[in-house]
Amino acid sequence: MRKVEHILEDNRRFAEPRLQVIAATPALRERDLAKAASITEAVAEALRQRGVADRLAGLAARTGWAAFHQAAQAWIDDPSQSLDVHLLQAFDDLRALSLTPVAGDSGR
Repeated sequence: MRKVEHILEDNRRFAEPRLQVIAATPALRERDLAKAASITEAVAEALRQRGVADRLAGLAARTGWAAFHQAAQAWIDDPSQSLDVHLLQAFDDLRALSLTPVAGDSGR
């Protein structure tokens, strides 16, 4: 994910208008979701080829895509920091969340 940062940062002036057009157009939202699913599956397959168990590869790919999406939106909302900073923050937040006990959790 960090390897594509420079592509997005170099094209930042197109990112915000693109997101606005997608958000306003149902057919483009559907296409964007299909593209995200395709990217997620490609990442999962790459993880499987590296020996990651199927169940974990899918989870890691979906979680990674969600963190990347969160970071990209944060970058659009707060351009004072690089995409890299937002991406690192998203993964730090994810790690912290996974270590935080959930209220009412029975210890499963």
